[in-house]
Amino acid sequence: MPYPYVESRRISLRVAGYDESWLQRTILANPGILGLGDLIPAGREVRQNSGGRLDFLFFDPDAERMYEVEVMLGATDESHIIRTLEYWDVESRRWPNREHRAVIVAEEITNRFFNVIWLLNRSIPIIAIKLDTLVVDGKVTINLSKILDIYEVPEGRDPIQSGASTRQTWEAYANADSLKVFDESSKLLSANGGAPRVTYSDGYIAIGGKKKNFAWFYPNKRAKHCMLEIRVGEVNVDTILPKLQSAGVDASRNANGLIKVKLFVADLQKPSIAEALQLGVEEGGGL
Repeated sequence: MPYPYVESRRISLRVAGYDESWLQRTILANPGILGLGDLIPAGREVRQNSGGRLDFLFFDPDAERMYEVEVMLGATDESHIIRTLEYWDVESRRWPNREHRAVIVAEEITNRFFNVIWLLNRSIPIIAIKLDTLVVDGKVTINLSKILDIYEVPEGRDPIQSGASTRQTWEAYANADSLKVFDESSKLLSANGGAPRVTYSDGYIAIGGKKKNFAWFYPNKRAKHCMLEIRVGEVNVDTILPKLQSAGVDASRNANGLIKVKLFVADLQKPSIAEALQLGVEEGGGL
């Protein structure tokens, strides 16, 4: 049985009557709401040599990884980004034997600054998290959703000298379950009678519509999952991304209306995956 539907309304945290100090206390009491795993607080308002103070320093003991977290109400800006990167650099030098992640939390990350963070993400391990304050049944709750994760180069196959690629070469290379993610996705796209256009390349398998490609699959050599980049359109990203994440799918935003999804075969049973694929079809000009 589905859960009863309750209408919600988005407002700012300040309008709800809470400030940044309250948000920091809430995060400190339950770091899990950041969606970064089971973190242990390692410091709050950590003094920096520059004179500033890092909002949070969290530690993941399983991964031997530290997170430098900066929180900001309202929209992010240049100073927020620079401050986060500066504190990440300082703590990385202080704890050189551990991995480090810079984390920006803000109520609004505009396209302009998202693109800046996305470009930085190619060389610096930076994560962007969006804070939403929702009114539900006269009560207030907050939701933090990861809109940009650490950039990982999709594995894909190494280019071969001839530059050619076929279904057979992918079958010889990829994990059977990983390749099955692509096959089952193709079946979903064909369910309404359309025929997606498939292109086998050395590094990926592309699916296109009548006008252009809209999905790129990267079957893995060893792992059972398959990375997928899908163009859903900039106006649809903020709608489909929370649906995927709520369904337990590892998904994050990419630039230019793209989302990146880590898919297992079982994920293809989730309605949000079919919805994302359909948005891709529309971006590709139909089948």
